[in-house]
Amino acid sequence: MEIYRKTFAEINLDHLAHNIRVLQNAFPNAPFMCPMIKANAYGHGDIQLAKCLEKLGIQHLGVCLIEEGLSLREAGVKAEVLVFGGFDREGASKIMQFQLTPVVSSWEQLDHLEAAATTSVPMHLKFDTGMGRLGFSPSEAQKLFDRLWQNKKIRLKALLTHLYQADDAQAEDGSTSAQLRQLHQVSLLFKPFQIFCHALNSAGALNLMCCEREKNIKENHPLLLQNWGLRPGLMIYGYSPLDASARQICDLKPVMTLKSVASNFRFMKIGESVSYGGTWTAKRESVIAVVPIGYADGYHRILSNQSFALFNGFRVPVVGNVCMDYLMLDITDAVKGSDLGLLKNQEVTLFGFDSQGGFLSAEELAKKNSHSITWEILTSVGERVPRIYTGSGA
Repeated sequence: MEIYRKTFAEINLDHLAHNIRVLQNAFPNAPFMCPMIKANAYGHGDIQLAKCLEKLGIQHLGVCLIEEGLSLREAGVKAEVLVFGGFDREGASKIMQFQLTPVVSSWEQLDHLEAAATTSVPMHLKFDTGMGRLGFSPSEAQKLFDRLWQNKKIRLKALLTHLYQADDAQAEDGSTSAQLRQLHQVSLLFKPFQIFCHALNSAGALNLMCCEREKNIKENHPLLLQNWGLRPGLMIYGYSPLDASARQICDLKPVMTLKSVASNFRFMKIGESVSYGGTWTAKRESVIAVVPIGYADGYHRILSNQSFALFNGFRVPVVGNVCMDYLMLDITDAVKGSDLGLLKNQEVTLFGFDSQGGFLSAEELAKKNSHSITWEILTSVGERVPRIYTGSGA
């Protein structure tokens, strides 16, 4: 790939492999492990990551949209691809044509599958146990059983639910425990189908790892009611959704680093301002680096005058309003005594690892600076930012 603007996202596939091995080692007997690679693999590039995950032995992949599944199939991805989003009659036909696996959440979707099916279609059945978004009510379980039992057009493979507050999964009286109890109770009715259940997202899996490591979980805890299948998202990309104390349970390695360069420098006198609206004014003679990345690339404008970047071994502040194509850094302290001519096109790290071993977390940008979440920071990195893959799987 030819890159004329030196702005790119570096995707470390060795780190991805490390994070997957953490899960595989922690859950060697899991009946189902389905890394979520929807939304362009959380901004990391779904086709490249899918192929890497296949090489790591992953047999199931999760997407939201039929379009995402079709893209993977057209790229030669062979793993089972679960489509978690909705679909109509035409979508049901595409799902079957490209051998995708639908996650069914409504009676209407069952109708579409039966109408389009020419052979037995494998599918997963979703129950809403508290998320309030998609899925059947547990009270409909018997009616669903009757509809699916000995149904020649639909073959039920698994049940699932969506945990909406899995941070509390260790608490026996928490919302997650209540959800797991509901799904487990439903699964007892569906035992004749010889199905399994999947429910644990990254937070759920990490909480179970914490409990097992600390040996403080009761035998009848909902996390242990059955061998739950896993749908990890954020943690395979190197970040934990849990608080700092729970993160110590495993060493996750961030996969994406967002980089650019200091394309040119500006010298500001006291009282001079930077960028639209003049929201930052120099209180001393300052050196400003102009960096060719902006909100059109996914570096949110709300980070203006709030966040930091790594430059020349220093944390330097973003100053002035982030523009569509550029942002500015106050590098005054980072360049004292330096020849600026030698620092032209010097690396700037917006988050991730710099070449000197420094690290700036995407989570820091999310929580401390933009009042957002790590997921949004990662998925916001735009299409016009090339992804450069490194590591043994590249």
